[in-house]
Amino acid sequence: LSNTLQSVVQNAPTAFDLIVAADVLVYFGSLEKLLEVYARLSVPGARLIFTCELATEEEAPLGWRLLVSGRFSHTKLHAIESASKVGYELVHYDEIVPRMEKGEPVRGHIFGFVLKNKHYENEL
Repeated sequence: LSNTLQSVVQNAPTAFDLIVAADVLVYFGSLEKLLEVYARLSVPGARLIFTCELATEEEAPLGWRLLVSGRFSHTKLHAIESASKVGYELVHYDEIVPRMEKGEPVRGHIFGFVLKNKHYENEL
């Protein structure tokens, strides 16, 4: 995954002012590297909007967990901390139902961030 993300950043044609990822982050465990890539691809002031399946701190002490569906759920704290580490500031949060699965609502949340200060600990 790191090689793929590094290639994306190096070959990006331009910086983005908006990234939207609806029902995408459910395919990633820890969000730290992915959100760093989003920040690297974005201009200062860029907006980032994404949804995740919701996990509580008790369900996911690491901030994320693998579900029986093969997707991941994430805690609010993990998403906010991961985004904050690379310079995003939370501007919107809401608990939502991102989709129905087998006739049942899926617990989820939606986040809205603005990129204030880009900062990274390491190279990809």
